[in-house]
Amino acid sequence: MYKSQPLLLAWLTLASTPPVQPAVSAIQAAAPGNVYDLDDDAFVAQAQRDLAQLERYALGLRSLQETVKKSRGVYLQKQSEPYTPDQKQHLLTTWAAFFDYFVSTEVIRQRYWDFVKVPSLTQPKKHAWGFLLTHGALTTELAHGLTYAELAGGRKQLEVLLDEPAPEYGLPPRAFARFKQKVIHVATTTQLITGDGYKEQLRPLLVKAGALDAPRVPWVMQEMKENSKVAKGLLVKRGPTLFAKAAADITQDGAQRAFFPVQRAVAEWMGDTRVRRLGQPLIAREQVLSVLKRMEPGDIMVARQNWYLSNIGLPGFWPHAELFVGTPEELSAYFDADADVKAWVATLPGKPASFTQHLARAFPAKWAEYTGKDAHGDPIRIIESISEGVSFTGLEHGMRVDYLGVMRPRVSRLEKARAVLRAFTFQGRPYDFNFDFFSDQTLVCTELVWKSYAPSQDMKGLRVPLVDVAGRRTLPANELVRLFDAEYGREDRQLDFVAFLDGREAEGDAKEADAAAFRYSYRRAKWDIAQE
Repeated sequence: MYKSQPLLLAWLTLASTPPVQPAVSAIQAAAPGNVYDLDDDAFVAQAQRDLAQLERYALGLRSLQETVKKSRGVYLQKQSEPYTPDQKQHLLTTWAAFFDYFVSTEVIRQRYWDFVKVPSLTQPKKHAWGFLLTHGALTTELAHGLTYAELAGGRKQLEVLLDEPAPEYGLPPRAFARFKQKVIHVATTTQLITGDGYKEQLRPLLVKAGALDAPRVPWVMQEMKENSKVAKGLLVKRGPTLFAKAAADITQDGAQRAFFPVQRAVAEWMGDTRVRRLGQPLIAREQVLSVLKRMEPGDIMVARQNWYLSNIGLPGFWPHAELFVGTPEELSAYFDADADVKAWVATLPGKPASFTQHLARAFPAKWAEYTGKDAHGDPIRIIESISEGVSFTGLEHGMRVDYLGVMRPRVSRLEKARAVLRAFTFQGRPYDFNFDFFSDQTLVCTELVWKSYAPSQDMKGLRVPLVDVAGRRTLPANELVRLFDAEYGREDRQLDFVAFLDGREAEGDAKEADAAAFRYSYRRAKWDIAQE
């Protein structure tokens, strides 16, 4: 056994007490897929994917800290002076994005928490990687969490605003109070200190596990060091004040509650369920195949996977949007015989015989990829912007999720063809982690859909307004469903309902729901997956 045994025992002592680990819920106990059940190779592969996610969350939190600095005057405003509507929107969208990154980081921390129970001698890879993910997530949470808590804590008007439920921003009730309970807690601080010591003594095991030279591991080691320095500095400088404020607030909010209560709403927004349900979407393949029969090229999809969100930092229940193009055969059958499409195609360079021939000629490499198969052997049907960039995907990736909504733009086939052509142009470009809608060089998922259908001189398109989120003009996927709801039943509506597969976490499956349920879906809190 390594000489770090005393520190590991400290971790084990903390692990045995409820304040830092939620009790296993009935849902969690019934759900297979604990990451530590994977074999070594699969475990390391999952750990590396989660480390990449952790890096993105850390960068997102750092970017938000810069946003907060620029608007520091709003946070320091006299609490007797009411916030304006614009100030409230800025504060809420910034807090919602911060909360989003924070909770997503906590999901990673909880997923790997059980590394303390994995023997380091017999399972060095799982023990070492588990520690890296757990402590990397913890130090990220504390550095940014304590910084935010120091600025926002103790300001009555601000705390009331941040604690109020705001489903449209993805915020459950008492989110700020729970956040304070997380970052300003003696058990969490003890983990920081013991983890820092354990990291240095664990280096021989990290070498043995082959982890130190793996991608992003040097980054996370440096990140742990820097974040720990920031967190400890804040604790030394303002710790007593922070803890005193938190103690008073927590007493008022109900000190009898456990740090991570078992209550459903809290357990869910802290990641209690999805931490263990790895790679098991709620929507069955048969349900996707049934919905496919009703779909047409040009349809817009919104998708959600609990705890695997592509738009971390943007508010709302629906985090992801995709453009459905169908198989090459479906694309040809839908567009090539349409008179308006044929007339338009005849004006294009080279006078192609059909729309699909134009795509093949204009984008030979992309067409070859599109006409191939995905990793599951299925035909390509979707263009979506994911972390790997704007990609061609199949039903297993784009539609076998936990929640799926399908809407049909009320535009001509010619306009849909133009939208598909634009999407092909964007395919291959990097994902836009900055959510900059004014640049075409990188694209976030909703940006791909928005720009594919953007109105122009020769295209009526879809008029979808951008919104302000933490000082950025952007488009959360939730806004597409909000637009559908606002215009539902009107003669000039822009979107029609096609299908809604509504996940049920408690049952571990999904059901087909109607337009009324879909209209309401965008109002659901982002981190509360309880079915109504």
